[in-house]
Formats: sequence, C-alpha cells, structure tokens
Amino acid sequence: MWIVVVAVVAYVKVSLAAQDPTFETPVVNVTVVEGATAVLPCKVSHLGRHKVAWTDQWSTLLAFMDTRIIDDERISVDRPYGNDWNLHISGVKLDDQGIYNCQINTKPVKIQTVVLNILVPPRILGAQSDTEVVVNEGLSVSLSCNVSGIPRPTVMWYKKPTQPGQSKDSEFCPATARIGFSGEVLMIHNVTRHCGGKYECVADNGVPPAVKRQINVGVKFPPEIHIHNKRIGQVRGKDTILECVVTAHPQGVSVWKFENRQLPKALQKYRVEVFEEGSHTITLSLRISKLNEHDYGEYTCVASNSMGSDSKRTLLYEHIIPTKPPTTTTTTTRATTTSLRPTQGKTDQIPGYDYPSENGPPEYIPRPTLKKVHPLLPGGKNDPIVVGSAGSKGPESGARKNSVFSTVLLMCIFSLLNPL
Repeated sequence: MWIVVVAVVAYVKVSLAAQDPTFETPVVNVTVVEGATAVLPCKVSHLGRHKVAWTDQWSTLLAFMDTRIIDDERISVDRPYGNDWNLHISGVKLDDQGIYNCQINTKPVKIQTVVLNILVPPRILGAQSDTEVVVNEGLSVSLSCNVSGIPRPTVMWYKKPTQPGQSKDSEFCPATARIGFSGEVLMIHNVTRHCGGKYECVADNGVPPAVKRQINVGVKFPPEIHIHNKRIGQVRGKDTILECVVTAHPQGVSVWKFENRQLPKALQKYRVEVFEEGSHTITLSLRISKLNEHDYGEYTCVASNSMGSDSKRTLLYEHIIPTKPPTTTTTTTRATTTSLRPTQGKTDQIPGYDYPSENGPPEYIPRPTLKKVHPLLPGGKNDPIVVGSAGSKGPESGARKNSVFSTVLLMCIFSLLNPL
C-alpha cells in the first residue's frame, strides 16, 4: 500500500512540474493622472521553479521577483496574493508613459504587456503669455494663451464685465461676455475704447482642474469732455459750482479756464476738485465763492493726454431776482351837500359843524357859498339888488326899503355861517 501512495505522489509532482506557468490577467491599458500611483497588474499561475521579472520598453530590468533592481525608489513590486506580481510606480511622470513587460523565464520567455498612459492637467505657459496689453484706439490687438497638457487642452475666451451684474459689454465692441473663439490666440480688430477691460482664457482637457488666466487690455484714446449745463445763472454774493466729465486713457492734464486764461491757483476764491468715476472717467469740479460782477463770463474745461485734447465751454451769467412793483390805490371823492342839522334848542353847538349823536364829537360839514345873486330876492328870480333913490317916497318905496333890508340881513347871516 505504501508503494502505491508513493507512486501517486510522485506522479502528481511530475505532472505539476511538467505544467508551464501562465498569465491569469489579460493584456490591459492603465491610465493614470500625472502625480498619482500607477499599479501594473501581473498574475501568474503555476510559476513553479520559474522566475518573474519586470522590464520597460527599452528592456531595462526594473525588478526581479519581489526585489527592485533599478535605482528608482518610486518603483516596487506588490504581492497582495500569492500569484500577484504587481509593479507599483508612485508619483508618475509624463516620462513614465510607455510599455511595460511582465516576463517569465520559460523557454521561450513568456511576456505580458501593460501599456501605461499618463494624463497631464492643462497648464498655461507663463513665459509666452502676457497679462497686460496696451493698444491705441483703432488698431488691432492679439491676445495669446499658450497651453500644454495631455490630451491637448481646448481654450475658450471670455470678457469680464466692466460693472457688477453686467452680462455683456457695449455693442460698439465685438467682444461679448463669451466670445466663443476657441484657440490659443484671440484677434480683435479695430479696437475701440469700449473693448478695454479684462479678458480671460480658460484651458480644459477633461483632466481637473481647468486653468485660466486674465489679460488686461488697455485702450489708449484722446480725452472726451461732457458738460451737463451749457448755461448757469447765479446771483451776486453766492457760491456756484461748475462741473465737467472727462473720459480719457491715460488721464492727462485737466484744467478750468476763465475767458481763455488760466485760473490763479493762489486765490482762495477758486477751488478745483477731482472725483474718480471709474472706467477711465473723472469729474472736474470748480467752486467759485462769493460771485461779483467780474466773475461772470465764459468758462472752459480743457483736457489733454498723449493721444490728443478736447475742450468744452459753459456760460456763467448773473441771475437777477425779479421784484414786485408797488401797488397804487386810487381814491374817488364824491362831493355831497349836507344841510345844517337843527340844534334842538341846544345853545352850545357851534354853527357850521354837524353832530351825528348827542355824545359824539362835532364834524365840520362844508356849506355852499352864497353868490351875489340869490334866489331869495323878491319875486323868486335872480334879479340884481336895486337900492331906491333917496328922494323916492310913498308906500312902494317903504316896502321896497324893507325888502332890501331883509335881503341884506340874510346875506350877512349866510356870510357869517359860511365865510368866503
């Protein structure tokens, strides 16, 4: 019986020794992002007395069995299981990309190939990319954004809004929020002042992270002045403020002039202030205190830079506040004739005065003036007074004398009451 057992064991050993080792894993491609760790699989069955080795595409021996041969500490052999002979490359570089061979020293040698692909995130080459470009208005400008990466990155161009919340720039500029131009070079023809600002190139190849770079475009243009009020009125003794808005790049010299003469800086009468408004725009303010007759006239705002100059005028005139004319009152007097009120037996009343009440003060009432001809003459006619002769006698003469005497007496009374 022992003879049979020994024979079976010997047969099994011979059978196992006669079986050649094989690779259990198929040919694979391994793709790793640059900087990560690459694991190249190799699983062998029935290795027996044979040996395993790793070589690269240049037939350089990297490892023998589980021992690293090459002088590169990034390379090692990992055996999580008995049949595994995996090659580890930590911190892979672009130069590590290529073909690796897992070999078994059989006759002939058995080889399993593993292709290692390295992905490189996009990069912008700083030496060939400008971050500041200045161009004169009306010319053309090219913006470049040179990139590298595996696979080859695509480049998209964007223009940053000049104001918060703005989705696109002025219609006078061909550049919008997304230009939609794919390529490393962006050309802008016939540049206007509205094309200035920040442009951004974004490079992406599907390997995170995407990278971007901003290029600031400065457009040089001559000054442009705007004055809101062409005429300003103010009264004497008051203060007034004149303002002009200057848009230019670069900002040069901006001044106020009066009657084409430079304003004296030493006088405290004038005060000039500059306010930054953004987008290459300033407001030049001139304050004139305590206006007098010599301050009225034409003021000019002048601005200049290396590209040119501009000027605008405004007129300061004296404002006169209108006054209301004095009101005149016309009084119409109507003459009335009033009779003498009877005194009702009171002897203390003065003739020629009217007494409206018993306790009120007397009021003078004008009386009509007696004329030389009076209706009280005899006969009721306006006859002249005739005085009889001294030699007239008889009843008629006496009666006429009495009538004349009465008339003279009445005239005296009225003369006393209403003196001439």
